[in-house]
Formats: sequence, structure tokens, C-alpha cells
Amino acid sequence: MTKIDYKYGFPLFARSSNIITIGSSKTIISDVWAFWDYLIKKHNKDKAFLFSLLQQAKNFYEVAEKSEFKSKPLLYYYSFLNFSKILIHLENSFHITEHYNHGVGEFNNGNFSHSEIKIFKSGQVRGVANKSVSYELMKILGDDISAFENENKIVINLKDFMSHCVGVHRSYSQVYTQKEHFFKLSKETIYKDGFNMYFKAQVQCENKHIPILRSLGYDIDNEKNISWSIVKQTQNVTIQDYYNLSQKVRQSGVWYYIGNNGYTLYLSTNPEYRYSPEMIIYNMMFYLGSITRYHPYLFEKIFSDKEQWLMSEFLTTQPKQFLFLCTAKFLGQDVLKAYSSF
Repeated sequence: MTKIDYKYGFPLFARSSNIITIGSSKTIISDVWAFWDYLIKKHNKDKAFLFSLLQQAKNFYEVAEKSEFKSKPLLYYYSFLNFSKILIHLENSFHITEHYNHGVGEFNNGNFSHSEIKIFKSGQVRGVANKSVSYELMKILGDDISAFENENKIVINLKDFMSHCVGVHRSYSQVYTQKEHFFKLSKETIYKDGFNMYFKAQVQCENKHIPILRSLGYDIDNEKNISWSIVKQTQNVTIQDYYNLSQKVRQSGVWYYIGNNGYTLYLSTNPEYRYSPEMIIYNMMFYLGSITRYHPYLFEKIFSDKEQWLMSEFLTTQPKQFLFLCTAKFLGQDVLKAYSSF
């Protein structure tokens, strides 16, 4: 077997083709907003429309960073909403006259453990075609939308939804006195052998967790090594091969977090609510924004003291994750932040 280089955002962000091409490995940026200004100029279509969305997203985000705790969620959400419209518009080549709606509703039900959101499919509203931002974002981020096949909406419990938010998982586990269910991957390597291509890693878990991970479809041996493979069409390794192998990895379930040293990958033993970190962050921010907008007087009632601490951790750490992870998925390559701590 021959070791080959990481390219094209493998294994998290690989695409079969790119809307905007920047490079093949990774991009290091210090200002995400200036970078998106450049991407819109490089795309060179619908610039006035996209720049207006970008300016709104930037303004809301920067005000949110400086705001009091309870004011942050609504500002962050409006930033994410406008930023997501940029992604959706570029990904789908939608016309600038498309009608958008939030596509998600909040039901607090008196406390956070019972709180729910409903995500709605894009469809007709009063006879006008409307794009559900939450649903459209879910599609382009690669989340499973099969639940919508025979339904125009799905209902999600927020407490359970948050269980796969990697960035606050340790705090989440402490608050709800649950065992952590993420296990880190290490020694990740890509190989080729003739027409075969492999991605291999080692799972940092205890022996008792191996049967659980196997039951979820992970191919793990007794030495805790995990592998995924595809058969290539040619001896050469193409961007399509990186994408095909990436799809196998992502479809089996892999979670990730961007830190000062790059991306860390995890497997999960939790069989439920296996949504991407970006979708969890987006919809959680909608929920928190709705609470602070419509029910600010209920905040202490809805969240226990421990849950208020958890929400503070979420608001402090996750907004930057959303921006960088979405940018990486859009570009199809790793995006890292220069000279800054996560």
C-alpha cells in the first residue's frame, strides 16, 4: 500500500466539484468576513444581492460578540440566517427573487428538556413558493433528509438534539450526568493499493465500546483500528475518489471540531440525533434567539442554573465553529483561522 496526501477537504469536506476553486488542500484566514467578500467577488454573479446579505451577517455577528449574554442569541441567529442564504443561493444557483422563510418553529413547552423545534420543508406559503432556510441548509451541509420523504416537517427535542454538539459535549455530559459518547480518532492515514483506496484510523475507546460501535456500522477490529474503502475507476487518484471515500466516512457517522491545531474527528456511540454540528448550532441559535425575543422573562424558568451555564458555553464557543465549518463545506477544503484561539 502507498500512503497518499490529504486533498480536497478529505475526509470532512470533499466535494465532487467546486463552485469556487481556491486550492486543493487548506486555506488559512484571519478574517472570515473579508474572505467571503473575496469569494463573492470571485464568483462574480449577483454581487449586490450577496454583498447585502454578507454585510448584514457581519454586522449582526460583530454586535452579538460585544452584547450581553441574553442579547447574543437573536443577533447571532440573524447573522447565521443571512450567512446561510449566501450558501444556499450559491449552492443552488437560486434567483435573487426567491422567497425565503425561517423554516423552523420553536416550542419551549415550559422547560428546556421538553423544548422542541419543527423544521419545515420548502414549499408553498399562501400560494407563493418559499425556501425554508433551515431545510435548504440541512441539504447542502449533507445531513440526512430522509425523514422528510413523506412529511413536510420533522419535530426534534432540543435537549437530545444538542447531544451531538461536539464543542460543548463535555459540559453537556456533566449537566445531564451522562457518559460521554464521543471517541476521538487518531493516526488517520489515506492509502491506495491498485484500484483500492483506504482511509484508516485508530479509535481512542475502551474495549467495551467496540461492540457498540460495530453495531452502528463502523468497521473496527480488536486493536481498535477502523477503516473505510472504495474501488477507484483508474490507477490515478482523482477528486471524485476523494469525494466517494469521504461520503462513506461521513455517512457512517463522523463528528468534528476545529481547534488551534486543526480538525479533530470523533465517532459516536449514540444512535439517535446524529445531525452535523453546523445544523445543531444553527437551529439551537434559532431556538435561543426566539426565547430571548419572545419570552425573555421565561429564561430562568426554562433553563436550570446548570443549563444556563451550558448555554453560556454554547454561545461563547460555537458561533465561530458555525462560520468556519460552513465555509469549509462550501469550499470543499479545510479552512483554518490564523493567529487566533478557538
